Amino acid sequence: MHDDAQGAADGPAPGCRCTATTQAPCAEGLSRYRAAVVKGCLPRATAPHCLVRLGLLTPPPDDPEVLVPVSPNVAESELLQPVRDLLETQQERLRSIGAGFSPVHAIYRAARRESRDWLTVVDGTDAVPALLDQAVRDCRSELLTAQPTGDRGPHDRTDPALVPPALVPPGVTHRALYPHAARTHAGRWRHLQDIERAGGSVRTLHQVTGRLVLCDRSVAYLFGDGGPTGRGAVEIRHPAVVTHLAAAFDDAWERARPVAEPASARTREPQIVDEVHRTVRKLLVSGLTDDAIARRLGVSRRTVAGHVAAISQDLGSRSRAQLGYLIARADPNL
Repeated sequence: MHDDAQGAADGPAPGCRCTATTQAPCAEGLSRYRAAVVKGCLPRATAPHCLVRLGLLTPPPDDPEVLVPVSPNVAESELLQPVRDLLETQQERLRSIGAGFSPVHAIYRAARRESRDWLTVVDGTDAVPALLDQAVRDCRSELLTAQPTGDRGPHDRTDPALVPPALVPPGVTHRALYPHAARTHAGRWRHLQDIERAGGSVRTLHQVTGRLVLCDRSVAYLFGDGGPTGRGAVEIRHPAVVTHLAAAFDDAWERARPVAEPASARTREPQIVDEVHRTVRKLLVSGLTDDAIARRLGVSRRTVAGHVAAISQDLGSRSRAQLGYLIARADPNL
């Protein structure tokens, strides 16, 4: 737009009240523009501001007193060019950002695929036992199992982490961890003996946390407890995670006690009875309910109530609150 055309926009404009931000000519401007197109020009003094500002009228090089009409295509193109330039700049920035993030997206997708390969969630009452059976049969050197519940029989396949000894391939070392409570449950005790007779080794702890099956230190299976997570399983193949789980098992194994073969001795092992009582006392001091203690130890609530009653009698407690105090006073190291 020429400077003298801009100057015309500052002069009088009869009937034109357009603002500086108006993007279209007013009614008066349209009427005057039609007249300019028909006649070929308009007196500069009477040109509406909007026509000059929008580039629809421009001064000719040979007569400064008049303004001549400009094709709408030309005027529109000149107005839009700065906008197009700005858009092109922004689009170039968009392309640059997109190109810069392209390798990031590729790395992310590959990593996500790999992470999903390291961890697989398995659901279903039929799928989980089938998965476990196949995993155990595929073992070549070592099988580690941990089972925190001591109140189920040896053939209860509703427990997905329970491995029948017959499934373990010949030559595979099988080590199994159970809670002390398994020693006092007839069905589970027979299962522990079956593992030993099949060539496996069984030890018990006061607490076994979580159902675990670990094959050849290369793949681990964690199982739900039947609560909100249901009976599903998670297959883990990440080397660091599997190594950590194996190390935790080894540590628990070192602290566990071997199973005594004679069945008549299983309920009269004073060290184990003392360990269970000490664990119950510790959990009572922590404020756990009988139900919570039962879940921790893998026993029934009734069994926990029996332990609590025996401890109360030994300490002369008359209430649950007093019992916690007496336990803490009798054994400050709990």
